Amino acid sequence: MSREERMSSEQLPSPRTDLLERPLGSELALFDVEKGIVHTLNPSATVVWRVLAASAEQKDLVEALQEAFGIDGSEAERGVVEALGQFRQLDLVVGR
Repeated sequence: MSREERMSSEQLPSPRTDLLERPLGSELALFDVEKGIVHTLNPSATVVWRVLAASAEQKDLVEALQEAFGIDGSEAERGVVEALGQFRQLDLVVGR
């Protein structure tokens, strides 16, 4: 199975609903009230976060990064994988 096929078949996590969001220009601050932590997402992670909240397909995340930053598909895929990994590591999402 190719990386692209794995990505499209992979179930996406969902953003935690208990996080408070505040825009900071092209970035986004996420307040984890329970843990007392503030996370600041860079512009590309902000795009991924916003689309993740509205979409269940990884291709939509990749397309959003391509459109927002004028990058090719493989670079956008890497950005999505990196952002999702960080979201998981920081416990910002639930599910897979």
